[in-house]
Amino acid sequence: MIVLAEASIETVPEDIKNHPAVLKHAARKQKRVDEILLDRSYHHRAMLKLKEQEKRGRPDIVYHVLLDVTGSPLYRKGKLRFIIHTINNEVIILKEFLRPPRAYFRFEGLFEQLFRERIIRDREGNWLIKIVRGDMKFLMDYVKPDVVVGFSRLGKYKDLSEIVEEVSHCYRPMFVIGGFPKGHFREETSMFFNRLYSISKMGLDASLVVSRLIYELEKVMKIQI
Repeated sequence: MIVLAEASIETVPEDIKNHPAVLKHAARKQKRVDEILLDRSYHHRAMLKLKEQEKRGRPDIVYHVLLDVTGSPLYRKGKLRFIIHTINNEVIILKEFLRPPRAYFRFEGLFEQLFRERIIRDREGNWLIKIVRGDMKFLMDYVKPDVVVGFSRLGKYKDLSEIVEEVSHCYRPMFVIGGFPKGHFREETSMFFNRLYSISKMGLDASLVVSRLIYELEKVMKIQI
């Protein structure tokens, strides 16, 4: 399983709902302020007063990681679960084999609907994506992993192939990657890590880490592409 933790996706918070930049963007989209995603591209000035503002307002990170995960042979063959844990301690659960929209504007609309309605269903009424309140402890109880591996520049350096090989014998390993642009995991997240590793001396985008991790998992699991 791969978890994108503290992911930088949320709707506009109450603190800045009356900021001119936010009001202008909502009017352009013809939506209520509390129905649009917080996005630094549009709300930078408003976000400067937010707590942990450097880690927020980047839904595009979730978009790119989601496409990388769901487009992989590992996921498409049903060998990989993917869960998003947001910066506001909400957990987004995807139905197996879900294929999300490829265009960003459709992804944006889908997740705005998800935050509003809390569940997305298909035409037959079957759920596709749902969001529930839950911190990392909730996630640990829900998944019950036998080992949790976190990735951070603060971790011990180790080659990614060695990390994957190291936990390949585990029945339910969980790999946790930060879904935010800057900063580090909160203590309330990292306290659940059994191991914390760094795979590069430079900062890497979450989508790159996820892509390389999936590649190594596919090699170990001998997944044919």
